[in-house]
Amino acid sequence: MKDGLVWEDSVDDAHLDLRFEVLRKGLPRGTEHYPGIDEDSRTKFLCAYDNGKLVGCSTLQTDERERCRFRIRGMAVSPEYRNKGVGSSIVKKLQDYASKQGSGIWCNARIRAVPMYKRCGFVEVSDIFEIEGIGLHYDMEWKI
Repeated sequence: MKDGLVWEDSVDDAHLDLRFEVLRKGLPRGTEHYPGIDEDSRTKFLCAYDNGKLVGCSTLQTDERERCRFRIRGMAVSPEYRNKGVGSSIVKKLQDYASKQGSGIWCNARIRAVPMYKRCGFVEVSDIFEIEGIGLHYDMEWKI
């Protein structure tokens, strides 16, 4: 039985279901899949499990910009597991991985996730902006 943080080789139905439930409310099924990213051999997937149940997921995409080789996508935590450190533990493990590669990380953070990213050392590098159909975001970076 899976428990804790686990690196996965690909996304499965549970991963796509969690992305859809948390990140794609009001959007059509299928928008939770990232064509070309989910299949890219350089993409890493880090998931959080509690007694075998997927409770958090993330996608670490290779998408380079200054001092940041990686981008967090598809970061989702089940509503009943929010504010329990699941998201922060995922981000910290992604930071550990990126640091070992000599790289920072960037992301487009939803407004509700900004405090968690700030606690993990990310800083806002843009004004607030809207991604149509998804909501308000900040571009954020963490650099080593």
